[in-house]
Formats: sequence, C-alpha cells, structure tokens
Amino acid sequence: MVTFYKPAKKDKAPKAVKVTCTDLDLQGRGVAKEGDKVYFVDGLMPTEVANVQVSPDVDLKKQRIVNAKITKIIKRAENRLESDCPVSGTCGGCSMQHVPSDMLINSKVEGIIRLFSKSINQDIGRPSFVHSGNSTHYRRACRFAVRGDHGKLYLGYRQEKSHALVRVESCVTLTDRINKFIVPVNRLLNTLSVKDKVGHVEFLDSDGALAILFRITVALPEADENKLREFGKENDLVISVIEPYKDKREISKVETTRERFVAGSMEDLYITSAGVRINCKPSSFVQVNSEINEKMLSTVLDMIKPAPGLRVMDLFCGLGNFAMPIAKAGACVVGVDIVFKMIEDARENAKNAGLSNASFEVADLEELFENQTWAKAPYDAVVMDPGRSGAKRATLFLAKRAKNKSDNSNNKVKKIVLISCNPLAASRDAVELVNSGYKITSWGVCDMFPRTTHVEMVLEFSLMD
Repeated sequence: MVTFYKPAKKDKAPKAVKVTCTDLDLQGRGVAKEGDKVYFVDGLMPTEVANVQVSPDVDLKKQRIVNAKITKIIKRAENRLESDCPVSGTCGGCSMQHVPSDMLINSKVEGIIRLFSKSINQDIGRPSFVHSGNSTHYRRACRFAVRGDHGKLYLGYRQEKSHALVRVESCVTLTDRINKFIVPVNRLLNTLSVKDKVGHVEFLDSDGALAILFRITVALPEADENKLREFGKENDLVISVIEPYKDKREISKVETTRERFVAGSMEDLYITSAGVRINCKPSSFVQVNSEINEKMLSTVLDMIKPAPGLRVMDLFCGLGNFAMPIAKAGACVVGVDIVFKMIEDARENAKNAGLSNASFEVADLEELFENQTWAKAPYDAVVMDPGRSGAKRATLFLAKRAKNKSDNSNNKVKKIVLISCNPLAASRDAVELVNSGYKITSWGVCDMFPRTTHVEMVLEFSLMD
C-alpha cells in the first residue's frame, strides 16, 4: 500500500478589517474599536480609516483585545507628517515621526493618567508641567553599530523589529556636529588594520569638545592609534578606545577592559548641569537632550528647594546630574550609584567645583544596601533616577522607613522626587510609596525623546502627617 505525502494545510490569514482610529495609547499605537473588538495598531493615527489584519495565530473568537498591522490606509489624517528621513520605514529610531509633537506628548500624558488611575486607584490630576523642545537635532549622544558589506564597514542603527543594520550617513535627531563627522569617521574606520574588530562607535557632543569612542575587541595596534590620534588633533576631537586589558601587576589571568584616551582628555569634555561643569569621558552616560535636561533640572530643584542645612540623597546618581546642582545650592548631598568609575569621576568633579557638601558612594541599589552607614543617615529629601527597570528595592526601603512607627520622625524622608523613563515601572514603584503614606503632590512629563514612544516623567511625593 502506497502512502502519499500530503503537505500540512497552512492557516489562512484572517481577513482584513476596516477600522477607524480614535486615540493613541501610551506606546503610541493607534486604538480602534470595531464590533466587540479593540485593535492596537502601530503607525495608525486618530481619525484615520484603515484596513488592518491580525496575526494568523490570534483566535478572534476568544480574544477581544488584539494587536494588528496596517494593510492599507483608506483615509489619512490631515495632520499626518511626511517623513523627513531617508531611512524612514526601515530604521527603528523614530517610530512616531508621523505624529505631530503636541499630539504625541498629549497622548503620553493621557496614557500616564489612565495607567496611574488603575495602579494607585487615585486620580493624579493634570500634569503641573509639560516640558518640550526641538524635535530634531536634539540628540547629543548616540551609539552606532558596525557591520560589513563587500569588504567595507559602515555605521548604522538597528532596523525596525530586526537585528539587521540600516546604514546611516546623517540623522535628523542628531546634533549638527555629530552629523558632520559620521561619514569622515566611517572613512577613517575603514583604514584601520583591525577594522573588523570594532563593534561600536559612539559620539558625545559635549558642551566642550566632540568625543568619539571606538569599542574594540583587541588591543589597538600602534599604527592604528596614530591614525586616530592624528584625526583627533586635526579636528579638535576627543577620541578614546575601550579595549581588552590585563594589569601585569595582578596575579589573576582574567582579562578586563579599559577606556583609554587617544586624543584629548577629560578636561576638554564636559556637560553643564544647571550651571555646574561636569567633566566626563566619551563613554559616560549623559541625558541625551540637553535642552530638556535643563528644564527637568529646574523643575527638580524647585521641588527639592535645596538650601544650607537640607539633607538630600540622590540614588542612581550617575555623574551627579542632580546631585551637583543641589549641592551648589547649599544642601548636603550623598549620591549613590553602582558604577565605581563613574562615582570616581563624580567625586573628582565635586572636588574641582569646590563642593565639599557633595559626597558619593558605590552601591548596588538592587541588592542589600540598607545597612550601610550612608543609607541609615537621616534625609529630608530623596531624588531617584533609575533605569527602565525602576527602583523596586530603593522604593521598598523608603516605604519601610516611612511606615516604621518606632523610628524617629526625623529619620523619615518627607519628600521623594522620582524621575522615570518607564511609566509602567514608575506606577509600580508609586504603589509602594502611596501605600506607605506618600501622596503625589505634583507631576509632569519631559519630552526627552521626541519622535519616539518614550517619555520621561517626574513625580513629586510628599509624606502625609
């Protein structure tokens, strides 16, 4: 008996559904309702009519809320913006460039209000401030990946929803000074003998010099170092490399990495935070949007009201973006972060600025830190600017401190300012603080990342008596 092979039947793609977009959600997706279904659609704007399609593996009989993609826009919004980028549609960097800035920031505000209303079961009211600025040429720091094509290397950004790279020769979000050097640096990269060992190239447009960092997986040969040095001197650039390194004085055979200046120095490279000069390295983390950072600093200082005698703890402090201006205003500040080299730089900057009232400690704020001397000290206010994962342990620490009835009232932090680039994580942390007696007394958003789904928010918590 002969058995004939029958190929498995492929699932038929669901038919496209015609929908009308009514809103944008917190992630910038268009929201449309059709029948008993709610569709979330990337790239769709309010008032637009489109045919959309869900994935074949979605069971529309069981799921009421589904993600869908556009197959055809039938009616375009009158205020939809045309692309001003040559790699639009492939590069994943500016996914919301088609939405006017005011509409986009307003959708983020409304999304935050809905989110916090559900998480803390309270109406947080309207924002006290919305800081916005230029939507182009605002980005002063970026990282390019390096890929090869027919023996030539090029700099690029990650393609949307892919690990592939989109070649970039200029970018509308980057500062003019960075754009000026993308092509020359790409050309220089291809002259290096170890060009295939370069993984990333980073730019930092500081308030001083422009810095360029090469991340490399081998020790930089002398001939290549000379090329980088000459390029830096000719163009008044700061250039550094991060390369493998092993201290010959150590017994351990473990190889680490180090950052080494090839041209220029930290004296040439600095940012200014509310009038305070902070020297940095090409690898240093800085807020990418200097215009919005200054507005955010002004807001945080208004909330903290730093003055002589005030005791402030700055968690996730980095180089001291908040700590240094707070100390300059006279308050006593303790900044804490996990990166030892960054804390070393912060200490040096405080010393150079004559801020003896600013000290810095190294600690992992996601691990046990509560018993350290600096953590047990009394504070009037705390500033927290964690990464996207939030400040779960630090929040629990502050909440426990507020609920401790046997604790001296002077040891309870009266004010907390939480800065967050992830509203979901911020809402989770807010639950702990609200449940321990804090109230959100003011809040607002900073459009730190125009043309994207991201938003920076600032929350002021006050301890109720």
